[in-house]
Amino acid sequence: MLLLIGGTGFLGDVVVENIMSEGKPLRLLTRGSGDWKHSNLSQYRKRGIEVVVGSLEDDATIERALEDVDCVINLSGSFRLSSDGSRASSYEYMNVVLVDKLLHYAKELGIQRFVQVSCLGARLESQSQFLSTKQEGDDLVMASDLYWTILRPSFLFGKIFPLAQLVKPLLKFKPFLPVIGSGLNQIEPVLVDDVAHAVTDCIYRKETVHQVYDMTGPESYSMTEIFCALRQELGLTDNTMTIPSQLSGKAFEMATKVLPKNTMSLELAQILIADSIATESAKEKVRNTFTLRGDSMDVHLDEIVESLKAK
Repeated sequence: MLLLIGGTGFLGDVVVENIMSEGKPLRLLTRGSGDWKHSNLSQYRKRGIEVVVGSLEDDATIERALEDVDCVINLSGSFRLSSDGSRASSYEYMNVVLVDKLLHYAKELGIQRFVQVSCLGARLESQSQFLSTKQEGDDLVMASDLYWTILRPSFLFGKIFPLAQLVKPLLKFKPFLPVIGSGLNQIEPVLVDDVAHAVTDCIYRKETVHQVYDMTGPESYSMTEIFCALRQELGLTDNTMTIPSQLSGKAFEMATKVLPKNTMSLELAQILIADSIATESAKEKVRNTFTLRGDSMDVHLDEIVESLKAK
């Protein structure tokens, strides 16, 4: 039995399809959905997927989900906020405490395999709580005596580009494109299907044990370059306004007064100025391990733009 945590998200949807196509038994641990009209839980169950619904803060729920499991696949830890600007759980809990609990219970229950999906740009000294706690969680995984593998993808894309969706009000802001910091930081967006394939491919491959894979697409873009390209396709001006990334507190609030309300926070700003790229040796390591499509984001640009046009 495979346990998938975070299986209802953008990456999780593709991982679920991959596992089901291979006929492997699957269990999802999820909070469920407060919006029953758009919940997929009944559809998952109809397809033979076990679903454990409960709070990720509840130890009993976690233990129940881990019963009779052979491998834990942890995709949890999105940097997305709820529509009201809040989070269901703190970054510290999702990226560190939950990971620690999963490792502890896995060891107690004799579960040996642990696949962790983290992110490029994660580092302890980052001013972003999301990125620093991601690294803390990765360090816990690497210090464990389980048979672990860590995948660290850059920003994902497919028919949509979740990063662009996250900053959609800023991206579609008609007067200008707000640029945090220099806007020259580099990112290498990676196809969601490739990351999902790597997740499922490494589960039973011994050579991936105790390995970290930095996963990127074939093209590198500056943050400003990629956002300006999307704006051009949307028929908007490529005029920019720089918001200094070193500002904090009231100074930052004042600098963002001209932007759409509740669209920029210090946390998001730190994510937007971080590099998300891999070294050539890291890229070669991925190429030598996995067979991937390697699409660039340009191939899917029309679909991404259409998704941004939708309300």
